[in-house]
Amino acid sequence: MPATTNGRKLQQILIENKPRDLEEEDKITVHAGISRIAFFYERIRNVVDYKDEHLIRKSAILRILKRQLLLEQDPRVIAERLIRELIAARYLSNGVLPVFLIDQVAWVIYKYQLVSKINAGPDSHQEWLRAMVSVEIEDILVDSSKEKALVSYLFDRISKSVKVRGEALDESELRLQIYVACYRTLVKADDEILGYKLLRAYLPEWLAPQSWMDDPRPIAERLVAVEHRIKQRLHYSLSQKFQKAVKSWAVALNFLVECLSKKPDEASLLLEKPEAMQVALARLASEKYASAKTRLRRGTVRAMVYLLLTKMIVALLLEVPIEWYWYQQIHFEALLVNLLFPPFIMFLVGVFIKLPGSDNTQRIQQAAEELLGDLPPVTRMITAPRSRSALAVSLLTLTYLLTFVITFGLIWLILDKFEFTWISSLIFVFFLCLVSFFAFRLRLNTRESVVVDGKVTLFNSLVDFFSIPILRAGRWLSQSINRINIFLFFFDFIFETPYKFFLSLLEEWFAFAKEKKDELQP
Repeated sequence: MPATTNGRKLQQILIENKPRDLEEEDKITVHAGISRIAFFYERIRNVVDYKDEHLIRKSAILRILKRQLLLEQDPRVIAERLIRELIAARYLSNGVLPVFLIDQVAWVIYKYQLVSKINAGPDSHQEWLRAMVSVEIEDILVDSSKEKALVSYLFDRISKSVKVRGEALDESELRLQIYVACYRTLVKADDEILGYKLLRAYLPEWLAPQSWMDDPRPIAERLVAVEHRIKQRLHYSLSQKFQKAVKSWAVALNFLVECLSKKPDEASLLLEKPEAMQVALARLASEKYASAKTRLRRGTVRAMVYLLLTKMIVALLLEVPIEWYWYQQIHFEALLVNLLFPPFIMFLVGVFIKLPGSDNTQRIQQAAEELLGDLPPVTRMITAPRSRSALAVSLLTLTYLLTFVITFGLIWLILDKFEFTWISSLIFVFFLCLVSFFAFRLRLNTRESVVVDGKVTLFNSLVDFFSIPILRAGRWLSQSINRINIFLFFFDFIFETPYKFFLSLLEEWFAFAKEKKDELQP
């Protein structure tokens, strides 16, 4: 580890990619009072729209963009309103971004307007295009040069150390899947972020609209094919195995970056002395595990509030009226269980999730040594699933479906034993699936720094047998609810537009009042 070429390269990345120092010019500012009100609104909305924290800003850009595209046609007006809303909600810093960024964002919006008018693809394609535009806008407004440099560093170090056995994969596809895995594991990029990265590679003309704006139809039609190609690459059957192979190196790199960034003056010393780096990594690992516990607690509270609110709405609008109509009475015991069970289970999950131990820390330290060493890291082999006969596939599929029947059948029988009505039982199962899926996601968040595999035991296998159907149903329900969430409908279509319009008028009034006050100065 001492003074290796790769260690110096990593140190140079951190030195060269400090926060950008923008030239002196007018900055985009929002009234502090307006910002406090807008920030409060966004906090409330984010409680009912459950998303990973690192994706909330991108989601906000897409939401604001869709609303502004409905209200306004001028791309520069849309761009300015979008940026000001993001600053007001504290997704971006106030008084830091230069005014020229409005024009850059306006160009992105304008080229989207050009291709969307062609209407070359279905509604899902238009939604994908808006997602790509949202990622591109975030890329303009938020400096991600350090992220990109670190992903390139990780890819360069491990691209020859990941191999596939059991499936013919050409070199370009192998390198692409390793690169995608680096992005997913190092910076937690989702399909939309990765889709934009691939869009730039597959259709470089997208970044030069001046060359096609007079005739956007060919580009609009090519975008449909590009979307299909990108989704094929991102949904490759072995993508999860690539992520698993890459994860320990990605976690180790994040740890190295944090250790070197905490005390830049001591970075060279840490790279020169392997023992000092090992101690620093172990200390940081302990801090990370404690931080994961804090984030787990915060995520648990968010999920509990979300579940309690949605469950109360369902109870008031669905369970109580149907029970009264069907049975001429309300089964308060079942209603109480259904109200309290989801947040209580969420609380228990938050309490009993196990955090990483010393073996995990040692694996991170080993991966860090491999990254900083002069030799390529030890090769990791990805084994493709063996091909199965049609009969074997049919039997396995039938067994998989049988797990659903057994799991949900047992739950229904137990609820019937406790005299739950059919509507109470249905709602219980509904929220059991949602709670289980939320708990699974929380567990994944706490395992961001986990690079060792858990032990496979008979108990774990039995738990998987009964939990997988519940988790699968929970994921499907979660995705469906996001489309019909009554709270989001209220915020996005009934409340948000007039609310943001009111804030805009209020800010104009504050600016006008300040001008009048300045006129009083001698």
